[in-house]
Amino acid sequence: MRGFAALSLILIISAVMLTVIGTISYTAVGEGQASLALELGEDNLGLVEGCTEALLQNVHDTSGYNSTSFTLDGNTCSVTYTLNGPTNYNATVTVGNTRKINVIFSRGASAITVTSWQEI
Repeated sequence: MRGFAALSLILIISAVMLTVIGTISYTAVGEGQASLALELGEDNLGLVEGCTEALLQNVHDTSGYNSTSFTLDGNTCSVTYTLNGPTNYNATVTVGNTRKINVIFSRGASAITVTSWQEI
């Protein structure tokens, strides 16, 4: 009888331990996935911001610039214009399908004036 009680106790403790370990592991995996998604999202935001800055530089350097795509660090930046120069622009910049920035700006004789820069 004592052997049966000891064996039952060991089985119950093992089941509880396995449940606790499984729950902890499952939670750790979920936290890791959330952390990775946040990091990748921040990387994508950095890419689209870089593309937007490159667009502003291209407009500054080239009068009448209106290209709808260009490459920056191996990534394709897509640009959609609502208002397309030569002095006033309303452009949406996208890298992939994840992040978009809408920027409204005007091109002066020697400078670019940004009116609005908004992630959408």
